[in-house]
Amino acid sequence: MGRKYNINKTFKAVMVIAGILAGLIFALGFYLNQRWNGMMREELKSYVQEISDSLYKVEYKSARLNVLTGSVTIEKASMVLDTAVYERMRKNHTAPPEIYLVSVDKLELKYFKPWRYFRNKELNAGLLKVSSPTIIIEQNANVRDTSKPLTAYQHISPKMKSILIGTLALDSTHVRYKFIRKDSSVVLHEFQNLDIRVNDFLIDSQALNDPTRFLYARNYEIGMRNYTSLTKDSLYSLNITGIRYEAAERTLRIGGIEVNPRYEKEAFQQLLGYQQDYYYAILSDIAVYNINPKLLLQAQQIWADKVVIGGGKLEIYRDRSLPLPPGDKLGQFPNQVLAKFAVPIVIDTLMGHRVNMQYMETNPESGRSGELRFSNINGRFLNITNVDSLVQRNNHCTADIDAILMNSGKLTARFDFILGSKTGNFAVSGELKNMNGKELNPVTKPLGKVEIRSCHINELSFQIKGDERKASGQVKLLYDHLRIAILKEDKAHNEYVRKGLISLLANIMALKESNPLPGENVRISRPTLQRDIRKSFFNLIWKTIFAGVKETAGTGKI
Repeated sequence: MGRKYNINKTFKAVMVIAGILAGLIFALGFYLNQRWNGMMREELKSYVQEISDSLYKVEYKSARLNVLTGSVTIEKASMVLDTAVYERMRKNHTAPPEIYLVSVDKLELKYFKPWRYFRNKELNAGLLKVSSPTIIIEQNANVRDTSKPLTAYQHISPKMKSILIGTLALDSTHVRYKFIRKDSSVVLHEFQNLDIRVNDFLIDSQALNDPTRFLYARNYEIGMRNYTSLTKDSLYSLNITGIRYEAAERTLRIGGIEVNPRYEKEAFQQLLGYQQDYYYAILSDIAVYNINPKLLLQAQQIWADKVVIGGGKLEIYRDRSLPLPPGDKLGQFPNQVLAKFAVPIVIDTLMGHRVNMQYMETNPESGRSGELRFSNINGRFLNITNVDSLVQRNNHCTADIDAILMNSGKLTARFDFILGSKTGNFAVSGELKNMNGKELNPVTKPLGKVEIRSCHINELSFQIKGDERKASGQVKLLYDHLRIAILKEDKAHNEYVRKGLISLLANIMALKESNPLPGENVRISRPTLQRDIRKSFFNLIWKTIFAGVKETAGTGKI
């Protein structure tokens, strides 16, 4: 009984002591909270003014410090420019070339250690969360600051020893960037709904010289959920998703780019009233390595070491029943378009993987569409540039491409575009191997009214050179067992039927069954073609190869 009494007495004593300590801690916390809240409000405004030499002022609706939870909350805050001070600094040539205007709905500093701040002047927090900030940056190349530039640490050192923030998170950020060039022309960029993350941000006496940091942080990550706009002709919408930039690696990543027509195929063609390619494209998993953001934002120049496209799809359709568009397509070869591109561009390497392409064309006579398919396209483009000094060093932009044609033949091609050529000079070579010729019937039947009954293509190789007006080269087609059927349309049953006699005569008298024929040498064609200047670059390539194929097989006589 006595032992139980002692335990109860001890327990009560402990509880009383704990209660007293809790009361003291609460009282101390309340006292520190009141005292430090007042100090924080006073220092918040004075810090910014003193550090910026009175160039900026801070205004806010409310600021609260909670010592017990280690948090600071600031509502409706803004950093504004004192224009009178700025003009005075400009006259004295001490004004910075960049000015910043910032406003935020809410700023929350969490896992904050107030004791270290108020006693040791060390700002240490785990998270700084900024809600719906608007950041306006104006950079003027004509503003000259002749004073000795100070580092961020030199700016804060009179007031603080260090600033360490584990994560700086800016959500739903609106950024407006204005750059005034030396000729007073203006470059303007505006971005909505950016999500910005800054990891392990540290300003102290050593951070600037830390090679593992970029602008005082381990990394800056800038993301945008999506970006949507219309093309200049309003025929297509452009949608970019999953945009993310990592400053430490200078890498831009994009989840997907989609170019989507705003009209159905028939409405699209009728709206224009003439032939024009109808596109649908989607590219995924895009990475741009070692991009130069300063040149992109200030000079509107695209410089990057490497661009990689992880996959995609391209669909093209053309209705040949409509008239050709007015004018011509001179000056529109790939190297000519690159030279006229409004933005200077330098991309050392562009690589694409696993892209599928489908081309469809409607025959004006039958109203039927032929379809040509390229699957699993992989390509590597080198030296993509329109910068004159770089073109003088190396004027060859090359592209090596491989693909599967009509799910059967292995196709490889190499393009060589002469940069700086006013006439669009180019060369292309390639080969197609081991293909069943019957796989081409989805093209030959609706567009040429010819059915390939049998044919094995052992090899189709070609070497072509040309410019925007002509092309010539060499075509070698090695094949066996070629048999065709000439077709006519049975409109009553909506199908094709064979022209028996004409097909028989074609196979016997015109076609050459194989190359080489028994006892003969390999036939090699050397086609020369004048370009229809109303048609595209790829039309010229295709027509030149096709001319060589027809000559080799004898179908040109049909």
